[in-house]
Amino acid sequence: MKRLLEQRKAGEISLTDEEIYAKIKPKGKRNSRDRHTGVSPSITSLFGGFSECDKLRKEADKAMNEAAEAKKEAISANEQNKILTKKLKDVERENKVTRHFLETFLNTIGYNLSEFNMDEDFEESNEEYDNEEDKDEEEISGNDRRHE
Repeated sequence: MKRLLEQRKAGEISLTDEEIYAKIKPKGKRNSRDRHTGVSPSITSLFGGFSECDKLRKEADKAMNEAAEAKKEAISANEQNKILTKKLKDVERENKVTRHFLETFLNTIGYNLSEFNMDEDFEESNEEYDNEEDKDEEEISGNDRRHE
């Protein structure tokens, strides 16, 4: 067995642990007591178990856990996005009320809000924002369907 392991290490042969064991194990029917009496070593005593399977199983479990965590994070991010979107809409409403108040106040003291060149900038940015908001809402609703 040692000779075969050394040959494999040197690159002379390319046998797996199981194939090496199959070459050296005794032929014929074995009794369950054989392992205890030292007639034939067990494969686990020779190679320490099926570590490759264990390693793959652990990697698969780790990948499954990571996927579950990623799903939880995505759901959490989606919920946060909904909360922030609602807060943004509230701020926009407050902004409109403040703008209306400012416009009314300026009209009362004899000024027009358009004199401050805020109308053009506000209208353009508001239209761009409304278009982006519609796209964002479509994406959010699409993500909700995927998570369910």
